[in-house]
Amino acid sequence: MAREIKKIYAAITADIVGSRNVHNFPKERDRKLKPLAKQHLTLGFIVSEYAVTAWDEFEGLAKPDAIPGILLDLRRYFYPFALWIGVGIGTVTEPHRKPINVFAGGEAFERARKAIDEIKSGRNKSSRTTAFVSGNQDFDLVANTIYHLHDTLIQQISSKQWQTINAQLSFQSQEKTAKKLGLHTSSVSRTLRRGFYNQIEETRTTMGLLMKRYFANEPRRK
Repeated sequence: MAREIKKIYAAITADIVGSRNVHNFPKERDRKLKPLAKQHLTLGFIVSEYAVTAWDEFEGLAKPDAIPGILLDLRRYFYPFALWIGVGIGTVTEPHRKPINVFAGGEAFERARKAIDEIKSGRNKSSRTTAFVSGNQDFDLVANTIYHLHDTLIQQISSKQWQTINAQLSFQSQEKTAKKLGLHTSSVSRTLRRGFYNQIEETRTTMGLLMKRYFANEPRRK
């Protein structure tokens, strides 16, 4: 009898930076997190809604190849809040029981905790705000290098640039984005370039392909 192949998940642990300085923080946190959770559930990105585990921390459980899209959404929907995000990839116990912070566990969550602890321990030396721990050294080296560069660019994006990026992600057309924002197409193009739109999209696409290559779940064998 062939052995059963255990399904691989990606666990996310996110910490909202500077939450103590935000008036009525729980309300502001939930105003951003709850609609995004519903959207990601509808898209099939996550297994169940994100679970708040502490005042300024929440967890999620996702398909590995959905992680690049999730990371981008977390950055843009939570702006101007800054996030530290640890991603752990591996097996999970009780992945479909809710809430995940009560019932789910396993190496993916342990690795996500290790990843975010690495960010916090190096926060005075580095601009890195995303970290991966997967148990595969080659993947971790590539993913962490890509996202270190990506995070450095993301931190330079202004509110106006995010507004244009969000519209472009929604419409996928500079002409429609310009019409929505009441701008000339040349202005939209210039803002997207200065806001590193092409680099953001390239990161999302490339990392999605990379995660499929390393962590595609094979059908279960009986």
